[in-house]
Amino acid sequence: FLITIQDVNAVFVIENPYVGKLETSILELVQHVVNHGTYHRGNITAMIRQLGHSSTMMDFVLYLHMVKKQGE
Repeated sequence: FLITIQDVNAVFVIENPYVGKLETSILELVQHVVNHGTYHRGNITAMIRQLGHSSTMMDFVLYLHMVKKQGE
């Protein structure tokens, strides 16, 4: 999907249930989705810890290091 976009700064209108119509760019929307995923990962980590379990590392840099090491 993203590779087909010719102008990431193109503005379009979306309906937000809290504030109504908003003008936003595709770039801003993608940044929102990435950031919102971070929010949910934090919530899930907190719930896991509240249940007495330890959470796992979720750092992307750590993931890249582990994948590289597996390929060696």
